[in-house]
Amino acid sequence: MHLDEKSARAFRLDLQAARENAIKDAEAFEGIIHAIERLGSFLLGRIEALGPYQPPLKDLAELSALASDIPSEWRELHTPFDLLYNEVKNARNDALHVGAYARHLTIHAIELAIVLEDALRIKETNLKEVKKMETTVSDFMIRNPVFAHSWQPISIVRQIMLTNSFSYLPVAMGDGKWRLVSDLAVAKYLQGCSNAKRKKRLATSLEEAMEDKDSFPSLDDAVCIHSSATIAQALNQSGGKPLLVTSKKAGSEIVGFLTPFDLL
Repeated sequence: MHLDEKSARAFRLDLQAARENAIKDAEAFEGIIHAIERLGSFLLGRIEALGPYQPPLKDLAELSALASDIPSEWRELHTPFDLLYNEVKNARNDALHVGAYARHLTIHAIELAIVLEDALRIKETNLKEVKKMETTVSDFMIRNPVFAHSWQPISIVRQIMLTNSFSYLPVAMGDGKWRLVSDLAVAKYLQGCSNAKRKKRLATSLEEAMEDKDSFPSLDDAVCIHSSATIAQALNQSGGKPLLVTSKKAGSEIVGFLTPFDLL
């Protein structure tokens, strides 16, 4: 079957979600493999094992320079697609999937996902260009955004950041505005004090912590961008920090956020 821009995007986001989950769990390679199997069965037009999926997946992967061009020049840093795919396929068939072995398999699965994501991104862009459609923020933003509220304690802000590996977390302020709390601000607030004081600060609301200007750095105002904005506009407005994405259909609600990391 042929990929259109919508299916290319859906499979890219599927792989991205599985890869991000594997980064959090060093043994969560199965999610990536299942995403690859879904893509392979779509391209092949039938359900098979990993082996028969390799030819159509390779054809897709070759859209990306990461499949063979870059590995041929930087072999000590990048593994060619065929070799990477065979390593994942063979390792998946082995019975022992624990400890260091599973972590090794997860690393290869992540690398394989990165190649296919890049190819799908190129495929999606090429299809849009044919239809004279521009790539927009909505194509790369993180949906169902996670954010904190100013009334919540520092403990939950810290927990959300650690759980999601966030450097910045959007905060809904009581005045209807959005701000960004950084991992640096939380670290400065909690480190270098006694255990008793740290316990008290963990239980302090973000709003109260912000009033302690000597201990808690001021929060940056969040920059909002419309979902229909171009990627070039997003990069110009980012300043290295997340952008909060809005939509006319959602009113004042935030429908997603976009970071420079999402555009790599």
